[in-house]
Amino acid sequence: MKVLVVGFSKTGTKTMNQALQILGYSVYDYEHNFYYLRDEWTKILTKGGTKEDFYHMYKDVDATMDIPIVVFWEELLEAFPDCKLVFMRRKDEEDWIQSWEKQAQSVEDNYALKALSWFSPTARSIFRYSHHVGRIVFGSSSTCFYKAYQGISPTVAKKRYRDHNTSVLERAPKDQMIEFHMKEGWEPLCKFLGKPVPDVPFPHKNKGASLVEDYLRESPVFLRMKTEMKVILTVAVGIIGVGAYLFTNNYLKFPEWK
Repeated sequence: MKVLVVGFSKTGTKTMNQALQILGYSVYDYEHNFYYLRDEWTKILTKGGTKEDFYHMYKDVDATMDIPIVVFWEELLEAFPDCKLVFMRRKDEEDWIQSWEKQAQSVEDNYALKALSWFSPTARSIFRYSHHVGRIVFGSSSTCFYKAYQGISPTVAKKRYRDHNTSVLERAPKDQMIEFHMKEGWEPLCKFLGKPVPDVPFPHKNKGASLVEDYLRESPVFLRMKTEMKVILTVAVGIIGVGAYLFTNNYLKFPEWK
């Protein structure tokens, strides 16, 4: 692994994901971590893990970010001591918590996610994993994916955010880290990573907490979930239709059943 993004969730991680992809990196963001590595992460979150576990998980990935990555940035740095760290933060805690709560509400309010949690096997397995993530990161007790980050005390959330930022700023190796601000654009990021500046505008993702809709529209993982749901619903409707036909046919054929 070459780049570890150590900015907490809701500090521009989706924009950084897009920027790193434009620069040619293979990236594991939140969705990839829970889809491809949910068994490994579940083990770490419930039973524990080692430096070797982290190395095996990310040895073939160029960059990774977001929850639960940021909670274990030091363990990942131990596994990949030469990787570069990209740190982002919002202007203050109140700005961060407002953005976080808006994102959490958009997840809970999305009926498509609720449907997926019922009708997609992939979604059900991933949503169980999300419970562990919410519990470890914020102390959330919810078992539903779409409520995984609801009911969290804003005081607790801000403390987790504050403590994370403090740990990075105090303990991360200064010669391997950049504190990056999105408004700065490509120049400082590309200089830090040793990459040429792309001939495209610097991206801006997850505008107005659009993450859920973006996932449902673009993410291969979520598109697979939607396909599974369609197949299951189609089969269910077919079975119901056949059952209704057989019942009606037999009912009419044997009037003594009336």
